[in-house]
Amino acid sequence: MHWRYLPFGTFTGEHNMSLDRQLLDDLQSGKSETPTLRFYCWDRPTISLGTNQTAEEVVIPDQIQRLNYGLVTRPTGGRALLHKGDICYAIIANRKSHPAFFSLTSTYRAIAQSIAAMLASLGINTTELPQTGTPARSNLNPCFAMLNPFEVTVRGRKICGSAQFRTGDFFLQHGSVRIFDNWNESDLCSLWPEGHRLDSSQITSIELETQSRPVINDVVSAFERAIRDSFAVSFDDE
Repeated sequence: MHWRYLPFGTFTGEHNMSLDRQLLDDLQSGKSETPTLRFYCWDRPTISLGTNQTAEEVVIPDQIQRLNYGLVTRPTGGRALLHKGDICYAIIANRKSHPAFFSLTSTYRAIAQSIAAMLASLGINTTELPQTGTPARSNLNPCFAMLNPFEVTVRGRKICGSAQFRTGDFFLQHGSVRIFDNWNESDLCSLWPEGHRLDSSQITSIELETQSRPVINDVVSAFERAIRDSFAVSFDDE
């Protein structure tokens, strides 16, 4: 099976989200007929909100402005996530294009297994995928303050987040994998409502686990190979 593969790039938050929406629209309308995979980064630190969230509830807008961070809403669900030092992926597909895509849960599990394979190829051993998540203290929790089912962890520490939107037979899944250990005290504390700070001891990154500075293109290549092998696909570059 062939998938469309968009080359890695660094873009604004608005561009990243609008492109992913367009890719889903193209597939749903029949303009495109194959699943699409793309990897990307953000041109500046940016917080993405789940589609049903409002900034005033889950982040401190004044602090975002003070730090000159971006703010954008995803078409997928999930919770607020700081994109800083991470690499993101988007998979846009018809659920009938692969047996693993039949349901939301099976899709999460299959993509998580490919992330675990990517990390293993970089020398990082992951914890067994959890079947259940940790209870949320509140719906205000940022993404990295809690663990969802089938999210990849390393030594029990969260290294990635994911979110999905499904409409009919089609879905868009977003994910973020932390590459660099570059979140500072403001990122962990000041951005979030009182009582919802992030705990650095519960979060990790490829840099922390390998004790070396990752090369982003190497991570992208490893990620692409893991997706290709996990879903037995070849890519039509564009």
